[in-house]
Amino acid sequence: MSTLVSDELWDAIAPRLPEHPTSPKGGRPRVGDRLCLNGIVFVLREGLRWQSLPVELGWGSGSTCHRRFAEWTAAGVWEDAHVALVTQLGRRGLLNLERAVVDSCSVRALRGGDHTGPNPTDRAKKGCKRHLITDADGLPLVARTGPANRRDEQWLPCLLWWLWVVLGYGRRRRPAALQGDRGYGFPGSIALVLAWGIRSLLAPRGSPHGSGLGRTRFVVERTHSWFGHYRRLLICYEVTGAHYQGFYQLAACALCADRLRSACQAAADWQPFAMAA
Repeated sequence: MSTLVSDELWDAIAPRLPEHPTSPKGGRPRVGDRLCLNGIVFVLREGLRWQSLPVELGWGSGSTCHRRFAEWTAAGVWEDAHVALVTQLGRRGLLNLERAVVDSCSVRALRGGDHTGPNPTDRAKKGCKRHLITDADGLPLVARTGPANRRDEQWLPCLLWWLWVVLGYGRRRRPAALQGDRGYGFPGSIALVLAWGIRSLLAPRGSPHGSGLGRTRFVVERTHSWFGHYRRLLICYEVTGAHYQGFYQLAACALCADRLRSACQAAADWQPFAMAA
């Protein structure tokens, strides 16, 4: 049976899953956690309803996968796994912290909720906004979601705090600079970035177009497109903000795990040549 969960992703998530002792009353055997995770990733990638998950794939029913997703989201599994994956990438020298790039992207919400708001760029229809901070190569370091009617710079303190959490392995690390468009370029936001000991490359409010930032800021736009490969994220179907955030955090874990797997594969391919030399 094919799997959507790589070993790198599973190794980051498995130690953080809540334990479930076997019931002394017996009953139907519990579906394996890795099988359920495959079902969750399948829903995330294909944009299916939970009840449309094909049971013949052997990954458990949609109801089982949904319950497991809700349980793991409430336990903070995805956030902890994301931090663990970024930590591994950092220890392998795969993080480019010459600068970090911040940006946001709005999506439509169909079911409303506290995590949605009237989107000023979509005729005030209900929407959510994704806020990203990536490293200089586009690796997602922070992914947070919120209402579409909140301005970008209002999220900057929260994003910087999460960046501090994610890069907190060993001694505290921080990017040399933070780059962003004019949505973040308020004087208070620039002062906040400087207070964190980070050089500000936020475009000031009122600055003209053609600043040249697009030549280096494209990496975060590319990361937005990577998230778009997960079709469940293209429109917000979730009633609760925690579940929508959980899907985004899981997608960030998958992207980091793919980068780690590519690096491990490259090292394995290079090893025979190094031994021969």
